[in-house]
Amino acid sequence: MAENSTEPQPASPRAPRPSQWPWLAGLAIALLLGAILRLVWVRDIEYKFDEAWTFQRVQAWDHLPSIPWTGMKTSTGLPNFGMSLWIFVPLGKLLTLHEPPDLARGIQVLNVIALFALAGFAWVCVRPAEREPWLWAVALAAVNPLMVVLHRKIWPPSMLPLFSILMLCGWWYRERRLAAFGWGLLAVLIGQVHMAGFFLAAGFAGWALLFDRRRVAWLGWICGSALGSLPMLPWLYHMASAPRSQAISQIRWHHLFQCTFWIRWITEPMGISVAYSLDRDFRDFLRYPLVHGQSTYLMAILHAVIGLTLIAVLAMALWRCLKQRREFTPQGVGPESATAFTVNGALWGFGLLLTLSLVPIHRHYLMVAFPLGFVWLARLVLGPGSDCAMPSRRGRRLLLAVCVVQLIISATFLAYIHNSQRRIDGDYCFPYRALGEQEFRLIDETVGIGKAN
Repeated sequence: MAENSTEPQPASPRAPRPSQWPWLAGLAIALLLGAILRLVWVRDIEYKFDEAWTFQRVQAWDHLPSIPWTGMKTSTGLPNFGMSLWIFVPLGKLLTLHEPPDLARGIQVLNVIALFALAGFAWVCVRPAEREPWLWAVALAAVNPLMVVLHRKIWPPSMLPLFSILMLCGWWYRERRLAAFGWGLLAVLIGQVHMAGFFLAAGFAGWALLFDRRRVAWLGWICGSALGSLPMLPWLYHMASAPRSQAISQIRWHHLFQCTFWIRWITEPMGISVAYSLDRDFRDFLRYPLVHGQSTYLMAILHAVIGLTLIAVLAMALWRCLKQRREFTPQGVGPESATAFTVNGALWGFGLLLTLSLVPIHRHYLMVAFPLGFVWLARLVLGPGSDCAMPSRRGRRLLLAVCVVQLIISATFLAYIHNSQRRIDGDYCFPYRALGEQEFRLIDETVGIGKAN
């Protein structure tokens, strides 16, 4: 059997080799930029029903008449697990919450820590031969427009990146009992923060059972999963006693054939996502930035560049796959490459199960698999040789260009929101600082504590 690729490498007693310093410098720059994009203009956070509902209950937690055993209703019509609210409570108690940006700031800092944790995981846990795609994933995730949007808001999926990375650590060393216990525990808890996490947990478990079952410490995984399931009991009791009318309302057979999961998996890491937040204002955004009041249409140009780059990358990958089938087809089926095995466990295990659920798949569902979409993109650009040889300079230059383009789009998006100071005609809706007294009153009346579950 091939040597296990996830075994930790012995630490070198010496300082990093000179060739490592450019990587460390680039990593530091990416982390700094990621922190700035998440922490700047905190009062520009989006603030509507979901954010207000969570903030009000976290702020008033000690004065609630009883512990809320369920969260907000999901888009499928079912109520969320209580964990989707409880996860904010420690952060709320740690901070002094006077207004929503106070809680948002804590979430933003937590996601900056998640980026650092991802960098640490890549540098410490991933073997050197497979490390480069993970380092590029740090840079891509740091500047990706969708990640910037989601990492700044008061929303259950926005709390997940750090916990997803910790779960990934347990999965990575799943032959050890304690690690397998942590993998099982965190996977189930993540599912209670957002239900898509259960499909990821089942996808990973099924992938390991099919292709790597002898290596997994299954007893540790079972114990962790059982312990993590205990907070579900109040939700299960609520569902058992709830009226039958709470059945899932969005199950449709046509969702099976839309391939939405894989479309999102391919497009989101490339930064094709700002239209989701802006909707009808996206056309106006494409004119930016303005120079002396004149449109430059730089955003339109950069989005065209991103789209053409994605088409080129997919075409080159398909050609490479057809030309070098012996290199491509085994990857991700056996555990010889820990990176390929992990990415494909999410791409196929998670993707197939979520698709078979027949529910609509929204962009934020993929947050539970953070950062594997970015690792997949980096490996796709660098080629299969990234696991065993030095990838070409062309691939690195392409990834650097993608990072720069996404950085410009993300920064321009934040500036657009900051300067607009009005209702955005899309999912973003109202920036907090643009809310007037009438909007605040309407939100308060809609999500009042008296209507808590």
